[in-house]
Amino acid sequence: MKKIIQFFIALLFLTASSYSQVTVLDDFETGTGHFNLQTTFSGSTLGIVGTIPTIDSSTAAFGTKSIRIVLIDDTSANNWACRFLSGSGNPASNINMAPNGWTGYWLKTNRSWVQTAPLLDAPGTGEVGDTADVIGDNQWHLYQWNLGVDGEPNWYGWVTGNDTISDDPTPTYDAIWFFAPNGSDTTVIYMDQVSFNPTGQIPVELVSFNASVSNNNVDLRWITATELNNKGFEVQRKAEGSSYEALSFVNGSGTSTEVKAYTYTDVVSQAGKYYYRLKQVDFDGTFEYSNEIEVEVVALPGQYVLGQNYPNPFNPTTSIIYSIPEAGQVTLSIFNLLGEKVVDLVNEVKESGTHAVNFNASSLSSGTYIYTLNVNGKSISKKMALIK
Repeated sequence: MKKIIQFFIALLFLTASSYSQVTVLDDFETGTGHFNLQTTFSGSTLGIVGTIPTIDSSTAAFGTKSIRIVLIDDTSANNWACRFLSGSGNPASNINMAPNGWTGYWLKTNRSWVQTAPLLDAPGTGEVGDTADVIGDNQWHLYQWNLGVDGEPNWYGWVTGNDTISDDPTPTYDAIWFFAPNGSDTTVIYMDQVSFNPTGQIPVELVSFNASVSNNNVDLRWITATELNNKGFEVQRKAEGSSYEALSFVNGSGTSTEVKAYTYTDVVSQAGKYYYRLKQVDFDGTFEYSNEIEVEVVALPGQYVLGQNYPNPFNPTTSIIYSIPEAGQVTLSIFNLLGEKVVDLVNEVKESGTHAVNFNASSLSSGTYIYTLNVNGKSISKKMALIK
């Protein structure tokens, strides 16, 4: 069973050997491919400052890399309309598709106000797909369009277009549109696997891999939609600065077309960040790793812990987690470097357990601040950095 399991929920291509008809137009493993032009290269782009797309190795829907696109408001009165070009030819210098099947691409962002659509090019015509709302949960999602259905609301003519894909014997990507309201915050979008399948929808498989923490127990859960010759999963863990080690082996279901759920609980002996991944092993010995997921064990039973704020540096909001083993009068305060108190975030009796509080520093200047937890005679302080 060849599959990559993503953190939380991701849709996943099945193996290329099973679906060889799928053509990957750009996977960004060796560079920006056809999408190598500045975001404002097209004169049709409005509302944003020009930025250069870059290759990013911190996240990918498949493989190890994706393309990182940054959209920045230009302070004009225009709503955002970024025609992110696929090459500069006429028609655009991309791989020809056909007026049937499906085309799509994978996106990841933490912004919920973005919309997207493909702009297809063929000699003398241009067609825009119906806009799709981009999910802003910071996970990978597939967006795809049917090339075999003409007319609105599926396709809209652009410039010389006529709402019709079937008139275009060799459609190709002119661009991918990104839309957002005027004045939107800076938006980072990751894109991967621009693809075409002439015989149907781009094949996908719904899979999940997630974790939850309770004290020093880390509960791992994962789901497969189908399995092929799957012997099982080796659960692996590493702490920060260390290498992965095998914890246990969870037997798989062999070959199955039914949804299967698996669990494993790891008990850690120290607070800190931990990383987990699955090594999926076939009966023939071949294997593949999932993407890793990260968890933070804030406190072990009986410990007072003040977590590092996240994100850090931040602008203008951040979150602070603290854990207390018994109830008490809690104060959580912010100080500047002169020792002057800026604000009390918490000043009340709290029950034992782990608590979270949000801090909005929109009224403060950039700089380093100290936050201090006082409870039951214990005092813990840490630094945070506000960068505007």
